[in-house]
Amino acid sequence: MRNVEGSNVGWSSESSYGKQLEEQAMVILLDPKASEAAYRMANELKLAGIGIKILDEKLDVDKQLIAATKLGIRFIICIGLADSSTDQVKLRDMLDLKEKVMPMDQAIYCIEKIYPPAAFT
Repeated sequence: MRNVEGSNVGWSSESSYGKQLEEQAMVILLDPKASEAAYRMANELKLAGIGIKILDEKLDVDKQLIAATKLGIRFIICIGLADSSTDQVKLRDMLDLKEKVMPMDQAIYCIEKIYPPAAFT
């Protein structure tokens, strides 16, 4: 994209715009013992074409939420030990600031409705 003078200054390219949309969700691991469930969730989202980020569980949740906001990530998935044993996750939509506890597959579906895969019909 070029401005009136023909230079790129002040305009973002399509490639940099695509990079901003790379990560649509973040998995926050609340307990290191639930890492298997967190990585399974991340893999399922990747298979669905959703960009995912997992942050170090040693950071406190508030710092992780601030990081997600700075990165422009819309969905936060929190997985703790009790949640992982029942296949439940906490899904937080950073746009409307609502949080719901739901099964992992339902959380993936909710995210896919907003960010459908390329071959979604």
